Amino acid sequence: MLWLVCYDVVDDKRRQKLAKRLEQYCQRVQYSVFECPLQTADLEGKLERLWLPLLNLEEDSLRAYPLDATAKERTKVFGGPPPYEPPDYVIF
Repeated sequence: MLWLVCYDVVDDKRRQKLAKRLEQYCQRVQYSVFECPLQTADLEGKLERLWLPLLNLEEDSLRAYPLDATAKERTKVFGGPPPYEPPDYVIF
């Protein structure tokens, strides 16, 4: 499943750490917006272990929106990188 993850982080240091961690699993499409090709359980695990511990939830926010196949087909992109395309095959 494809997720749209976006954040609003007040502190520069926290924001940079979060962006670097998101870049490990997701494609940045705008400054604070990422497309993440992750299964729901994998996304939840990363939220709990990797991403949310970096935030101060009194000041910061992070949102994850599921994008199903129909949402992706209806997506309009003007500028920036194209929407995430999963590879045709995976080598283990």
